[in-house]
Amino acid sequence: AQSPHSRGIIYAEDFTGSMGSFLLSLIQKQFPKLIQMTYETVSFNPHIMFMGVGDVEQGDKAPLQVTQFETDLRMLEQLEKLWLEQRGGWNSYESYILPWYFAGKYCKMDCFDKRGEKGFLFTFGDEEPTPALTADELRTVFGNRDDLDKRKVTATDCLEMASEKFNCYHIILRGNGYDSYTVSKWKNLMDGHACDLSDYECLPELVCTILKMYEGLSKTEAIDSIEDYHTKRVVTEALRDHEENVVDEKVETNG
Repeated sequence: AQSPHSRGIIYAEDFTGSMGSFLLSLIQKQFPKLIQMTYETVSFNPHIMFMGVGDVEQGDKAPLQVTQFETDLRMLEQLEKLWLEQRGGWNSYESYILPWYFAGKYCKMDCFDKRGEKGFLFTFGDEEPTPALTADELRTVFGNRDDLDKRKVTATDCLEMASEKFNCYHIILRGNGYDSYTVSKWKNLMDGHACDLSDYECLPELVCTILKMYEGLSKTEAIDSIEDYHTKRVVTEALRDHEENVVDEKVETNG
């Protein structure tokens, strides 16, 4: 009753060691700002979930942490409970596709089930996309569920699964400097929905510029609404390959 036009939003952050010293700043400063700006940007009632992403292949103890969808200050209380494990390993990627698998398979939202409206899923991280998840890795994260895939699932498989319910984006955070190969891998996977962000402090403005496009603004109009020159320049570059207009499509559901 308090959220008659609810819509799910997932913010999934890389919690591994490669994120370095600015991970804590992201959680303590940028995420609260992101929450506030999200509420100021959208016309719907945002139901926000946070995820912490690790590296299941390298044996992280918490490769995927997930909060509930929340509409009030409880989301910050749950965010504070997430564990910054900061491990990972020597491979060139983290388990960024675990949020896609979880969201596509296990997230239930009124916006999708009752109204056929997709939610939004933003992953944030500085390394390459995960090539695939094995059946053993899925069991490590989700246990011996009967509905788990018994085969290896690729990044494309997981993205397609999540995209049935969510508008998916990955924000490439330059944690250890510019890596053109990492950017190209994400672009090949997600095209304009992979955004190369050169300044992580502009993360809230980038996300909310994308949300504004789904609220009916063109890319140019959404970027022009940013007042700070530096932030506008960073967001413009991050959205360089994004289409000028988006269609906020509705999908057929069984609801």
